[in-house]
Amino acid sequence: MRFFSSLLKNTNPKIEYYSRFSPSPLSIKQFLDFGRENACEKTSYMFLRKELPVRLANTMREVNLLPDNLLSQPSVRLVQKWYMQSFVELLEFENKKPEDPHTLNDFLELLIEIRNRHNDVVPTMAQGVIEYKEKFGFDPFSSSNIQYFLDRFYTNRISFRMLINQHTLLFGNDTNPAHPKHIGSIDPNCNVSEVVRDAYDTAKMLCEKYYSAAPELKIEEFNMKTPKKPIQMVVFF
Repeated sequence: MRFFSSLLKNTNPKIEYYSRFSPSPLSIKQFLDFGRENACEKTSYMFLRKELPVRLANTMREVNLLPDNLLSQPSVRLVQKWYMQSFVELLEFENKKPEDPHTLNDFLELLIEIRNRHNDVVPTMAQGVIEYKEKFGFDPFSSSNIQYFLDRFYTNRISFRMLINQHTLLFGNDTNPAHPKHIGSIDPNCNVSEVVRDAYDTAKMLCEKYYSAAPELKIEEFNMKTPKKPIQMVVFF
């Protein structure tokens, strides 16, 4: 705990600095264009070594605005520690040039570590809220504010992980041979009816296992743009 407090004290100026910047707005089209046409690991590195700390710093600043009683819960403190550790590790690349032969690979490996570290952020933060409510009870006003924070927190987490996934999938060995047409974590031609059928098959299996019966699935597609083709859309996983 002393180490974490010292780390927080020494890193606070950097958090304050990076939190002054707003996260860069990015569209799916920008991700697709970059992945299809000019995917450059150096360019991605130069962008992410600044963008990821900005997003982490903004999130940590919002976390610190939560009620003290919620911040004191063990699960919330653990999430804070994960974010702080990731922020500090990313700062090591703040001034490293991509021309160094080890920099790009070290950065790639760090992103994989950060992604794995943050795998349980959602259930851990949820556990922290449960701990808070069990200890201090239910307050409608505070609960509304906490829910607003959680909505923003989880949305920011999605964008943060997408940036990491795009880099690791495009430039690492972390590829998915089952979906060779994916651009990073993006499926540019996702067949909507196939996704529905896949979800139905899973639900059907569970229903038949526990209830010995399952309703039938009926799908009707109306593609107004190209009537003879299935409905497709761009999605990320």
